[in-house]
Amino acid sequence: MSSSFNQPQNQDAVLGGQGAMPAGGVVLGGFDGVKRRLASSVAAHRLEALPEALKYGQKGLFLVVRALNDSSSEVHQAAYALLRERPEPRVQQAVRQFYQRSHYTRLESVLSQGKWQEADQETKLALFKACGLTLASQFPNYRIADVPCDDLQIIDRLWRKSSGDRFGFSIQAAIWQPLQNLLWDKTEVWSRFGNRVGWRTTSFLIDRRWKRYDEITFSLSAPVGHLPFLGDEFGIFTVEAIAHRLNICQIG
Repeated sequence: MSSSFNQPQNQDAVLGGQGAMPAGGVVLGGFDGVKRRLASSVAAHRLEALPEALKYGQKGLFLVVRALNDSSSEVHQAAYALLRERPEPRVQQAVRQFYQRSHYTRLESVLSQGKWQEADQETKLALFKACGLTLASQFPNYRIADVPCDDLQIIDRLWRKSSGDRFGFSIQAAIWQPLQNLLWDKTEVWSRFGNRVGWRTTSFLIDRRWKRYDEITFSLSAPVGHLPFLGDEFGIFTVEAIAHRLNICQIG
């Protein structure tokens, strides 16, 4: 199909103006009937029409994609469920945009405003949610394997976009991986990584130590890979788990 799913086509005009159901409850059959029900002010009618719309090829598929913007959460979630496994590139693009809009609007907002500490906290919350955990729970590094690839991809893309490719999980992984491949001593890998991304002090008067959360630099002036930090409960060991997960998800 040459036109975008985000743009209506001539055959996609909705019947009935206000979208009300026909008098007496009579429903038109065929594709016109599906369009009429999807334009209904009653969410239940729109919900019932979604799977039927897919019987009408590309024009029906367009209607289901458009339902991702439905005002009813039940309807747009049903549309998402119908579309998430579809192979069409434009459908997949619409599904990704819907998922990001539904789950990561706040993260995108604070990142776009350069509110790096708020974005760090929002990212931590997103990872907990993605694993079905609450902030009161512990987050051991092995739980990173439970984070869906889509979530990691969105989080990483938002961080990279807003920071001009200075911050993000894949930026950190690109620093971590060569060190891991080069050095046998894991402690040395941690130390060199921490030095590179600015997570360790650089004072010549005392031995280098790992910084506390209140010592992290929430600014674009921070070293490349400095953020996200995610707080002391995640720790340096999480970086290795995230790098491994990114590799499985083929992100980076």
